[in-house]
Amino acid sequence: MHKLLYFFLLVLLTSCNSLSDEDIRIEEYGEEYAIMDCWWSKNEGPNTLVFWCDKQLDTPLISGFVSLAVERDLEEEEFFSICGRNIILNSGYSLHDTLIASLTQDTYNCYNHYENKIGNEFDSVWDPEISILQIIWRPPDDDHQALTIYIPSPEGESVRVLGTVYHKTGIFN
Repeated sequence: MHKLLYFFLLVLLTSCNSLSDEDIRIEEYGEEYAIMDCWWSKNEGPNTLVFWCDKQLDTPLISGFVSLAVERDLEEEEFFSICGRNIILNSGYSLHDTLIASLTQDTYNCYNHYENKIGNEFDSVWDPEISILQIIWRPPDDDHQALTIYIPSPEGESVRVLGTVYHKTGIFN
């Protein structure tokens, strides 16, 4: 009888200490870094958006008017797009930092990225099952930088949501 009582107490205590979804995201993806305005697209098929998020950011990693999106091309292949105006990127990977800065200097422009090989110097991975876009820069002589954006499902008729951006440094596979 006492063993059964201890078992129920143990189950009750462990269920009270369970982590929230937000705690799990922070543990896995790093600290909350920014909040972005995001919109889900209601369009299906080729040459459409899946979602986009934008915000005037002023963080150590990225600043300027920044728009992040996942889009579909004419063959319905999904790709990552970073757009904006006067974006300053400090990823530690000088080629990518310079490219983004020069594309967006004094003009709104985009860099589209089709992922061919995971684990190279720059990755973008969209997981529609959990609504997470992860962007990873792997500079050769510095810690890697990862931005992870969680875009919650919209409620009701609205397609607008607030996306949470997480930031983490370290060495990522």
